Amino acid sequence: MSKVFGIPLIAFIQMVLGTAVVLFVLIKYLSRPRKPKGGEYIISNVHVLVGDGTEKHDQHVHIQNGVIREISDKPLQKKSIQIIDGRGKTLMPGLIDSHIHIQGGFSCHNEEESDAFLNEKMPQIFAESILPFGITTIKDMDAPKHFICKLRDKIRSGEIPGPELFIVGPNFTAPDGHPASTLGSNSKWAREEMAIEVSTPEEISAGIQELKAMGIDFLKFTYQGGDYWYFDKKLTIRKMDKALMQQLIREGKENGLKATAHVFYYDDVKELLEAGIYGIEHGILDRDITADDPIVKLWKESGAHFIPTVNAMTYEKDPARMAHSKHNLKVLYDAGIPIAMGTDNMLEMMTGITEHRELAYYVEAGLTPMQAITLATKNGAEHLGIADRKGLVKAGMQADLILLDQNPAENISNISLINKVFLNGKVVYSPTPIQSYDIPVYEYPENLKAVEYVSTDGQESRTVSFARYADERIITQTYSRNGEKWSEEEFLVEPNLSAVTWQYLRRSDNTNLRAERKNGIIRISGTFKGKPQDKNFSIAEGLWYQMMDMSIPAFVHSGLEEILLYSIGTGDNRGAMGLGEFLAKKVGSETVSINGREYHCTKVSFALTAFTWAWTGLYWYDQATGQLVQSGTQKGKNETILWQVKEFLFS
Repeated sequence: MSKVFGIPLIAFIQMVLGTAVVLFVLIKYLSRPRKPKGGEYIISNVHVLVGDGTEKHDQHVHIQNGVIREISDKPLQKKSIQIIDGRGKTLMPGLIDSHIHIQGGFSCHNEEESDAFLNEKMPQIFAESILPFGITTIKDMDAPKHFICKLRDKIRSGEIPGPELFIVGPNFTAPDGHPASTLGSNSKWAREEMAIEVSTPEEISAGIQELKAMGIDFLKFTYQGGDYWYFDKKLTIRKMDKALMQQLIREGKENGLKATAHVFYYDDVKELLEAGIYGIEHGILDRDITADDPIVKLWKESGAHFIPTVNAMTYEKDPARMAHSKHNLKVLYDAGIPIAMGTDNMLEMMTGITEHRELAYYVEAGLTPMQAITLATKNGAEHLGIADRKGLVKAGMQADLILLDQNPAENISNISLINKVFLNGKVVYSPTPIQSYDIPVYEYPENLKAVEYVSTDGQESRTVSFARYADERIITQTYSRNGEKWSEEEFLVEPNLSAVTWQYLRRSDNTNLRAERKNGIIRISGTFKGKPQDKNFSIAEGLWYQMMDMSIPAFVHSGLEEILLYSIGTGDNRGAMGLGEFLAKKVGSETVSINGREYHCTKVSFALTAFTWAWTGLYWYDQATGQLVQSGTQKGKNETILWQVKEFLFS
């Protein structure tokens, strides 16, 4: 048999073929397209708000294993790394809310209910109401102690994905003080879990040791007495003894725990600052202060931090407290007092839009958008003692970040235009497209020119005119109160009644607004109650049913059973000048009798998707004309009729 190099020919051929196969496989392996490395990517060509009041343009941000590794104004040459295109976008640190309440005892009255809330509701709250708004770090200021410790542990273990959580545990207070007689009034369990009522030095010491053993991050106590409005109930609460307050601050420091205090009044703030308090929650709400007020000098010398919670003042019965809150925030900011954003947000009921509104209030108070952002990023990290790893877009920092479609330093309302949220470098939110609907062209009944409505108490009326709809797609609406014209609106609408432009005039309180939809963004400008407005809302292809109930005939006319729609609020509640998302749903047919005439109606329910607990509207649409004939609200099983048709006006 022939041989090659002393090897039988057949064996040599097999060896050569085998080597060729191995080389082929190796070459294909080495030249294959490589998958991006997990947990590593570059956000390229992005505008950066650092978090300290500075900004950088056209930056390339390298993130690896949850940490910002490098930031450069030149492209980063790294192989096989995912690239996120940041052109036209803004990157900023995640928001830090230093005053929040996760569970306030409203829906939980025992530990079993609390555990169910923890396991069933908290993942949903974080996923839908917190992280999508860019909130990546929170300090809970009072929750049932067993609940908050369990939640903290589940977040740390990764069992419940959520923002980094700092806790204070139950609040120290005088017997029958806040929160014992307020939040604790919902159940004996809530009172014991959320308040430590103290009247002796021994109780102070025991309480501190209990909380230290729990591993809390801060001590919190209430230093307020007298009249206290708990929602619509007026209470008289007791204030902690001054000597006990001083002991609490002193012993807290001795045990490595900084104390922060709920406080509303000037004299109480002064006593707290003199005692060496670390944090002032809410602040001076009984008067305006000036830059030369002695308390400003005392505050600055003390080094105490301030958490203003301006948005919480919308709950207060006395509107002067909101004015004092905003005024004093600006005075203290200008004086160089360390201030961190806090909202008093109740996560059982509210969403992260509260944090966005808080920032808007700071701008109303006189801060620039960039200054407001700094309070929610760098300053928040400094307040919580984590400035070495959070609060800035900087190499070495934890990658808790927000990627926005527009720059919030130009307009604070752009904080809502979120493209992505990163928590520890992981994308935890990327918005799903706003749903669009195939609603057919709507035409009003022939010769119908207007409809008049009257409130059931006879105090209000409104007229909706369609006279210009056929030729111009314009609808007008006029409200009157006690016979006086109160507001006027004009809508340019699409064939499905979704708004293109909206003009709103209310002379009584200097409200004059104009909004226009363009390229998926609603831009609103003008004045609302005398305050200048310049806001953007992202709506994409969604339904801008600014006419609300008067837009629904198009939906009723369609084959759809439910839709999501959007409208800008103009009332006196927290939804004013915000874009609300509503769920409209057909809930059946009913016959309605008004002034001896019967209407066979399609019944439609409305609910704010973020606050389904707060409000449900009911609307009845005449199946013959398609028009609204009656509307009201529902609470539980009770229905209250508020408006009814007075007359259909035909030409």
